[in-house]
Amino acid sequence: MQDIFEIIKSRRSIRKYKKDAPPEDLIKRCIEAALYAPSARNSQPWYFIIVKDKEKIMEISKAQPFTKFLESAPYVVIALADEKKSNHWLEDMGCALMCLLLEAHSLGLGACWGAIYNPESQEREDHIRKVIPIPENIRIIACIGIGYPDEIPHPKKVKTLEEVIMKII
Repeated sequence: MQDIFEIIKSRRSIRKYKKDAPPEDLIKRCIEAALYAPSARNSQPWYFIIVKDKEKIMEISKAQPFTKFLESAPYVVIALADEKKSNHWLEDMGCALMCLLLEAHSLGLGACWGAIYNPESQEREDHIRKVIPIPENIRIIACIGIGYPDEIPHPKKVKTLEEVIMKII
């Protein structure tokens, strides 16, 4: 069994995937991990769509320049939020997505999320809605590519504790 701190430290954003698709059960397990994330007043504002249709994935990858990597993913998980369930739906989704990403890594999968939600424009969400019908009252937060990794990115420099702890009072 892997230590959670080691899973956190070794997780990387994977943008290149092998052609072999993992079993769908592993993708569902990643989503299940997201369900255990904390949320404001236990509102659980999340919903997910699993996309494995290659044509739809190709269209989704065009949502913005930084989602182009999705075109090589065997699965794309669209993370959705009902903004009426919580005043903190965006923070709740951040917690849920991190749980999903950590579970993917612990299962030997690679994953990376591309932002769709943009508080200044609906353009990206509108693009996704043209590909997959999603009710207007549901916000589209991100698209996560998931598959077997076909790259091993080098670790990025992480700030030290001394750099980030402002005070101990």
